[in-house]
Amino acid sequence: MSFEDLPQNWTHLPLSTPGLAVDVVDLVLRESMRAEDTLLLLPCDEHDIAYPSPIAIAEVEWSAPEEERREILAALAGIGVPSVAVAVSSSHRLPDELVRRWHSDVESAFSAAGTRLIGFFCGWPFSVEQVELEPAGSSPDPWAA
Repeated sequence: MSFEDLPQNWTHLPLSTPGLAVDVVDLVLRESMRAEDTLLLLPCDEHDIAYPSPIAIAEVEWSAPEEERREILAALAGIGVPSVAVAVSSSHRLPDELVRRWHSDVESAFSAAGTRLIGFFCGWPFSVEQVELEPAGSSPDPWAA
């Protein structure tokens, strides 16, 4: 994917436009950033239009203790923007449970700060996926008892 693949007016479109945020994350979160375990925030206005400067934090310890993870996210949520898209990335696929914990804590931290989460994404080599937060007690396996 390249920026030429995006709609010509993509910088004026809300990231909540179906399919747009995942493509923007894919382009902003370069492969070199994914290899550095980067946390990416795309701060947006009240219309979900991204501000010009993303926030990228490299060398994030994805297995950090819960308290440390929540403290970091609360500080980031303190930037005080109306909405945000967030991505975690790694040179390898992170375990699903770890992704769920980060997603849940991102949702909680930004919600507590009055910021709406547009989407949560995972970037792996050559791939970006949007992750939906599952309701408590639900299982991703439809055959699980």
